Amino acid sequence: MTKKNSSANKNIFEPKQFTKERSIWINLIILAFPISIYLLFQHLGSAIDFYIIQNPKSNNNVESAVAYMKQIKKVLQSIAIALGGAGVVLVAREYKQKNNQKAKQYANLAFVIAVFSSLIIFFIFYFGALLPAPLGNIFLKKEYHSDGGKEYYNISLLTFVFITINAMFIGLERSKNKNSFVLFLNVFNIICRISISFIFKHIKGLDITVVHLAWADLLSNFMISILAFYFMFHPKNDFQIQFHKLIFSKDIVKSILKLSGMLVIGKATYEIGKKFVNDMATDFYGRDLLAITGFVTVINGIFYSISQSFEDAESVMVSQNAALNKNKKTLKIFKNIFIITLITGIAGVFLNQFFGEKLLPFLTNKDIKGEKLKNFKEILFYEQMSLFTSVWASMIMIYIMSYKKNANIVLLLNILRIITRMCLLWLFHEFTEINDYTQFGLSTSLSNIIVLITTIALFISFIKKQQIIELQKK
Repeated sequence: MTKKNSSANKNIFEPKQFTKERSIWINLIILAFPISIYLLFQHLGSAIDFYIIQNPKSNNNVESAVAYMKQIKKVLQSIAIALGGAGVVLVAREYKQKNNQKAKQYANLAFVIAVFSSLIIFFIFYFGALLPAPLGNIFLKKEYHSDGGKEYYNISLLTFVFITINAMFIGLERSKNKNSFVLFLNVFNIICRISISFIFKHIKGLDITVVHLAWADLLSNFMISILAFYFMFHPKNDFQIQFHKLIFSKDIVKSILKLSGMLVIGKATYEIGKKFVNDMATDFYGRDLLAITGFVTVINGIFYSISQSFEDAESVMVSQNAALNKNKKTLKIFKNIFIITLITGIAGVFLNQFFGEKLLPFLTNKDIKGEKLKNFKEILFYEQMSLFTSVWASMIMIYIMSYKKNANIVLLLNILRIITRMCLLWLFHEFTEINDYTQFGLSTSLSNIIVLITTIALFISFIKKQQIIELQKK
């Protein structure tokens, strides 16, 4: 490969500067492209899970079980990524300052802390699920203990430990600007999981259960962990793990644990909240609603994933220009993101309305028609609003966060989103006579609208403050 070609390839995955000739929207697409590939592959994996598990002999409620278990998996993944990523922040800081020896010491300590923390959480969640209701329901609702739910939960806990190790390894590789390698690892993980799931499907046929999906997830993450151990203990690795050189510094341990706690709270709050929403929905409306919601999430999530991929692109470009006090440029970036996500959202609505029903046979071979089809369309109608409300709220949060350099706004607005959703769900269920599916859809869309209005108010206030600061400087 020539130097010219190598440089061009590097710009796709490791953008450092943006040429004046290249327009903002092209830069955004280049930055978002690898992330969108990963998110779409990840979403494809979720869709294929429904396809593989459809209508087995042993479980009539398999779709609701898959939807519920996937949310628990998201909770564990968010905690794992936070635990694995906390130490990486400190390592990356030293590495960029060329303090390689210190970076290696931090990496060693962060690795040990991440593994031990994940094991502690493993045991908390494992024994928590054994508690009698209602305490045990906090971890795993009793209705899902049968049909392979308990086994899926336990296997997912073991997978969680491997994901923590993988998250740390991937974070360290990203800090070395090996983003193309990181993309490869993520896509490889998803392809392995899908392939193993199909192998189970071929062997088990109609006897396949959610437990086999859990094993596929465990094995694919274990394969990445094998690669992680190989590279992390390799002598040529800048962050080689050497336990004999491990130094327990009270201040460093304190910093890593504090950062881990903040990241876990920030990343896991929303996913834990969604798990509680699913618990409420199961209590109020039964498991059928959760199954329909699972189908809707898969279909609506195609273009939602594409919109999500622009979040990192926005963060990179706004942060770089904010550091140079180019406030007008950051607003131009914001406007471009708004237009791109608007177009993506419209395309998503088009897909939902004209092809949503046609995609259902891929997800289930149960006959979805009559009242069930009406319920599916009802949930889809409200869920597709998130292509605009939820995406734009995130877009505004990221813009403000790129200036403030902390995630407090994300945490507070996620808490607001979950509390309003749960309150609205309870109010609709207790005090209205409207359709169950309308209740659920309305609670979701209205909570997203409330959060969007709140973020717009914060955004206007933030922009006005920035303008005042600019005038004072002049």
